[in-house]
Amino acid sequence: MMRCCVLLFLFSLMLSCKNKKQESNKAPVVQDEKVVSEVEEVTAAVSALLPLPSSYQLKRAKKWHDVSGENWLVLYETGAYIEKGQTNASAKLSAVLFQKTDSGFVTKWKMMDEINNCGLDIVCSFYDDHLTITDLDSNGLAEITMLYALSCKGDVSPNEKKLIMYEGAQKYAIRGEELMLLQKDTIGGSWKADTAFSNAPKAFLAYAVERWQKFGKQEYQ
Repeated sequence: MMRCCVLLFLFSLMLSCKNKKQESNKAPVVQDEKVVSEVEEVTAAVSALLPLPSSYQLKRAKKWHDVSGENWLVLYETGAYIEKGQTNASAKLSAVLFQKTDSGFVTKWKMMDEINNCGLDIVCSFYDDHLTITDLDSNGLAEITMLYALSCKGDVSPNEKKLIMYEGAQKYAIRGEELMLLQKDTIGGSWKADTAFSNAPKAFLAYAVERWQKFGKQEYQ
């Protein structure tokens, strides 16, 4: 009887050691990281998938994945146009965030701006190569940053300038004017950030200011 108990104990001990060895050889479980995918340029493809708004022209489109799903950001501009019955020009621009679902594209938000009834020189356009998709706070939800110029003027003065940043439905903005660099002087360049930045990660405002300073400089010799 004693011999059977000893053999049973040794067998249990061997089985326990084997199980522990097998567990130690298993790969550690790693939780999925919150990562924003690489951003794709889809300007050429978007016109076949989404209808073009009336009177607008396609400017730029980009696609990426984040924790919210598959996102498509599309920028539109009208350029200067004269409405029926008017003699002065107007111009509009728009940015629309679409999310692709099993049933098609859903609009998440839309941003619009415009200049109306301008009898002088009119500007209402995004800067070239300005659009960025980032994840500054590493939470898996992308930030979208856009910059554009607005003006209706007949003199040499700075255009109005705006920076718009979105994270999800939260909007941040910097508003001010372009910087004009003259031979011995500068004109314009003032800006003011929305109070919404005070509740955002510090990296948001730092990045926004960096982008603000990069675009909208007009140099005159």
